[in-house]
Amino acid sequence: MALYAAPARTASRTARPVLAVVVAALLLFALGRGLGLLDLRNPFAATRTDRSGPALMKALTDLKEFHGSSAQYQQVVRIDESHKFVPGFVAGQSTTFLATGSADGIVDFSKLSPSDVVVDGKAVTITLPHAYLGQARLDATQSRVLERDRGVVDRATEALGNGGSDTAYWKAGQQKIDAAAAADPSVLARAEDNARATLTTLAGSLGYDSVTVVFADDPALSQS
Repeated sequence: MALYAAPARTASRTARPVLAVVVAALLLFALGRGLGLLDLRNPFAATRTDRSGPALMKALTDLKEFHGSSAQYQQVVRIDESHKFVPGFVAGQSTTFLATGSADGIVDFSKLSPSDVVVDGKAVTITLPHAYLGQARLDATQSRVLERDRGVVDRATEALGNGGSDTAYWKAGQQKIDAAAAADPSVLARAEDNARATLTTLAGSLGYDSVTVVFADDPALSQS
């Protein structure tokens, strides 16, 4: 058994100096890299080039339209129907209708083209159309007739099942709320502010560091 153990001990003594040289070389290499004396690069290292197109344009077109604000209104509508030369207690009616509803400020993304989204490295500029008002929507649970005063003929007609509908009052209420929203510039301004904030957050989540959102008639466009 001793005859076979001797060569193993000889090999072990031979490997020790080699191992010491390898360890010393690794230490010198690490020291050189740490001091900046060595800048050896792996010749087989992969070079990564990101050629991905911006995902923002797809995200915008998927949104189609952005409801950036919603204004709530209540409008009392009073409509009098009378007949010439006929007293009101005979024919005619007076109706008071409470219209409760909302109108939204909307930014349309559906017609955006690639030229409306300009990417420059990590910066993106998005040009949008101005917000517009959506048609007012009446709340069916809150809108109702508050009071109705009818003449004798109108009461008799209704008793026979020939009474008119309330469609005209709903339509008048909707028109009143449309007019109120159109007269309030804050509805569209709020919609554009919220659209700008939302797109800034969206673009930031996609890796853009600088996000500029302008609208069709902004002074920034006339200076570009």
